[in-house]
Amino acid sequence: MEFIVDESIKALGIQEIVIGIAKNVEANAKLSDEFLEKQAKAERSALDCDVDKLADDHVIEGYNALLKKVGRSPKKNPPTAIALIKNIQHRGVIPHINSIIDIYNVESINSLLAIGGHDLDKIDDYIKFTVSKKEDSFLPILSTPKHVSETDYVYCDSKGIAAWLDVRDGENYKFDDNTKNAIFIIQGNENTSVEMRLEALARIESDLKGCMPNLEFKTLVVNS
Repeated sequence: MEFIVDESIKALGIQEIVIGIAKNVEANAKLSDEFLEKQAKAERSALDCDVDKLADDHVIEGYNALLKKVGRSPKKNPPTAIALIKNIQHRGVIPHINSIIDIYNVESINSLLAIGGHDLDKIDDYIKFTVSKKEDSFLPILSTPKHVSETDYVYCDSKGIAAWLDVRDGENYKFDDNTKNAIFIIQGNENTSVEMRLEALARIESDLKGCMPNLEFKTLVVNS
């Protein structure tokens, strides 16, 4: 698979994309006791969190600045971790979707990183990271189509947009019960180092291996 980082996305301060590719995943694997304890701790942290104060965190500041650069409101389009924490506070519990998603949701709560997760086999031969440069449409998971402005940053393959503004992932690329191979994408922002993002992927790898014994995992750093 080819990864293309367009100059338009670099101009926004995203110089390197950190990617994890996981093969032989099991969407309905039994989560380890160790991870379930970690998940419960993340749930408590989210329920106790003062979301307004998170705006001062350097990771969230970076995402908010990126949204503002392209004329988007962080209040209307909150960074992924903020949206997830608000969802947990609204529901009173952390959502349980499948083992893959549960694992990277916990990492997103703990690190505040926006982590795109997709079924690798639903993506065509390349992923391009770019500013849209045209009016377009995007279908988020479990939602209706959204308008994409020409200044919005996205990543896409030949079929369409897989993720929009680093806040929503695409319906046509989502994990399902038959997912065998996964890709995790952390675009980050000016305040998130490559090292920080690689460490997040290492934790995801460890948690996946805790319940998926046949897992194969590799990481990539893409900048061209």
